[in-house]
Amino acid sequence: MTSNDHSHQCLTRRAWLVLTGSALTACGGGGGGGPLAGFPGTGGTGSPVFAQGSISGFGSVIVNGIRFDDLRARVMVDGQLATSADLRLGMVAEVQGERGADLTLGTASQIEAWTIAQGGIVRPDANGFVVAGMTIQTTGNTVFDGVSAASQLVSGQTVAVWGLQTGTDGTRWSATRVAVMPGDVPMVSSGLVGVSGTQRLMNGQALTGDLVKDLSVGALVRVQGTQAADGKGIAVASVKSLGVAALIQGQGEVEIEGYVTSIASVSRFTIGGIDVDASGASYKPSGAVITLGARVEIHATWASRVLKATTVELEDEQKLEEAELSGTVTTFTSVSNFVLRSQRCDASSATFKDGKAADLKAGVKVIVKGTKAGDRLNVTTLEFDD
Repeated sequence: MTSNDHSHQCLTRRAWLVLTGSALTACGGGGGGGPLAGFPGTGGTGSPVFAQGSISGFGSVIVNGIRFDDLRARVMVDGQLATSADLRLGMVAEVQGERGADLTLGTASQIEAWTIAQGGIVRPDANGFVVAGMTIQTTGNTVFDGVSAASQLVSGQTVAVWGLQTGTDGTRWSATRVAVMPGDVPMVSSGLVGVSGTQRLMNGQALTGDLVKDLSVGALVRVQGTQAADGKGIAVASVKSLGVAALIQGQGEVEIEGYVTSIASVSRFTIGGIDVDASGASYKPSGAVITLGARVEIHATWASRVLKATTVELEDEQKLEEAELSGTVTTFTSVSNFVLRSQRCDASSATFKDGKAADLKAGVKVIVKGTKAGDRLNVTTLEFDD
């Protein structure tokens, strides 16, 4: 691919600095209403729901199989006010909102997406790399931006990573999206806070700055700052707790995607450090057995700091690779190379509905379904949307 193929996918250096350094003036997915518009208790009639997982589609924002109407949502990207147009396929998002009688539909009041790592990579190979002291694994459902696959990453390249925790020590993560970035973005690292004497540590990095003294040993956090000249420390400028207890509290229904990081019994396990009680849960597929490292989706309620699961669904790779996009084609080179919702698409093998391949061009509204393949979406069905 040429670099021009990525010009409409990658956030430009200027746009990224805007997102990481200053608040955007727009709010939500295009609607108004102010920061509290649509929050539970401010006029909504559905049941409160909290969802955390990787974004698998747009039109509405799709997380954990729920299509959230984002028209009035307050959208945040790495702690800065943004719009739904700044969200990307594969970003891990936290969604607060309401869900009605149709359990596949919801209305988002707030959507937050956070990178879990940013910095220069070392030891890249076809299965992942190390960045900010974190071991990042890539899979067939990882979305890439700036390169077409993990095998094209090189040492020293700066990347931003979104993903899910896979190990109990906080150093191992599975990437749901990897984007090549300009070299001067702030460093980001996520993991468990450790201690050596009076020094706080994380992922082999010494943490310094005024915020460090308030970090609890063992807490799962995301820190952002500047890496020391020797590459062995981070001057911390901001901290975000990755514990979801505060967000879940009072939300009613909870939908969380993650990897099983420890197992206490057949009905008790953790995902990303969150305790799950599945003693009263049904399993999908029926008879499924939880194993260490399995990627699961938990439908639950929150009680006494434990997720009381009602359904535990084991996710398979084929389903994880599926995605759906709805919107207007912004750039058209050919049927095998066009951009929709900032995602490069290839519809050369697609089935077309309500139109034909010759009708596809910039400005046309379409709905596409397909499978992720590195930096592109291989479209299986394309429907023209009048």
